[in-house]
Amino acid sequence: MSDAPLLITHELIAGKCPARPDSGHKGTFGRALICAGSPGMGGAAYMASSSALRSGAGLIYIKTDRELLTPLMTMCPEALGISRQDPSEDYETWFTQVLSDKDACLIGPGIRPDDPELYDMIAIAAKNARHLVLDAGALSCLAEHESLLDELKERRSRGLSPAVLTPHIGEFKRLMPGYSEEEMERAGSFSEENGVVLVLKSHVTNVFTSDGKWYSNPVSNSGLAKGGSGDVLAGLLTGLLAQGMQEEDAAFCAVGIHSLAGKLCAEEHGTRAMLPTMLWQYYDKCFKILKWEEGKNT
Repeated sequence: MSDAPLLITHELIAGKCPARPDSGHKGTFGRALICAGSPGMGGAAYMASSSALRSGAGLIYIKTDRELLTPLMTMCPEALGISRQDPSEDYETWFTQVLSDKDACLIGPGIRPDDPELYDMIAIAAKNARHLVLDAGALSCLAEHESLLDELKERRSRGLSPAVLTPHIGEFKRLMPGYSEEEMERAGSFSEENGVVLVLKSHVTNVFTSDGKWYSNPVSNSGLAKGGSGDVLAGLLTGLLAQGMQEEDAAFCAVGIHSLAGKLCAEEHGTRAMLPTMLWQYYDKCFKILKWEEGKNT
């Protein structure tokens, strides 16, 4: 691992703008699958999906409980809903087919760790998803089933990109018992040993890559310390992956854009009153500040 982090700056992000040709169509800009939400936590699916849409991705699919589809399609009409219609259909066959034409997949926001489908969902995605982000409930499932981490390690041998894990400190301590926030080298070792990109969320968020790189976002904002902020970040990251960015770049760009959106939101609403659902309303300003609109055709 690097001895010191590379700071996530506007200049660093500006050079990573994903291509956006004027001749493109919705398929050009990627298909993202958001596996999120459960009864009582449907908002996580809404926040992750809305954030992915505002990232610039072309098509967003929400896989969730059937009872949540109607309200989610009302709140997020641009997305497409997916729910398993025939419980007797083989789950692996069905979910593998769902993944087959998706460019990126997010699993976990608002899904309870004891969800009976969660383990299978992660295991199947580990073997088949082109780009994979695991958050929230999926991370708790990983902590309980070491075999799933082994599946993630095998992605490279299958010709797939490394998975991206997005834990906050509490979730990471379940993955690495005894970890303390001062032990950056242990977090870096975890990424390298398991072949994953780690987005470790705290008042300062750090990104560790599977090949030993370390990025750090030096901006702290207590307004982001609210339930749902992580769902917004995970959706943004998944949307960037769907647009063709590689995991390393998508991870630190998502962290930087999310942070900048939080800064702009706090300037207008204050850190006490700002909400995670406000964040994606500032992405347009972020993209202009970062010159992603100017560089859209690069």
